[in-house]
Amino acid sequence: MTQQEKIGLLEEMFEVDAGTLRPETALDTLQWDSMAMLSLIALVNEKFGKRLNGTQIKAFKTVQDILEVME
Repeated sequence: MTQQEKIGLLEEMFEVDAGTLRPETALDTLQWDSMAMLSLIALVNEKFGKRLNGTQIKAFKTVQDILEVME
């Protein structure tokens, strides 16, 4: 999966327009709340077979941080 496809998944999750997110986008400019965090856990588990924990999620500051765990 390309980086742009991963960003597309995140744009769907955050319910923002396509082309809105960039790797440098700060999560605090988005609706980065407990529901988004739960959605991210489900997305990463389902699409990439990885499990995220609370410590990892709390450390995320940008879209790039999320992309790195999707690799």
